[in-house]
Amino acid sequence: MNEQTKSLIRHLIVSLGVLAGFLGIGALTGFLDLLSQNLDNVWAAIATLVGFVGALIGFFKNPERFKKKLDSGK
Repeated sequence: MNEQTKSLIRHLIVSLGVLAGFLGIGALTGFLDLLSQNLDNVWAAIATLVGFVGALIGFFKNPERFKKKLDSGK
């Protein structure tokens, strides 16, 4: 993620925090502040989770391949 994208995401998070503050949702503003301060770590965690889920889906996508390999060994 380049610096321009990070800046755009931080501006969006800040604007959501301002909107939450105007609406009186004070608990959300603390979470959004934490999110904007740790954007690189959050991005890395999301990428790790997406990669893990993708690997699981790819592994279990075609269960017939196990049967084919077992049958061909006979």
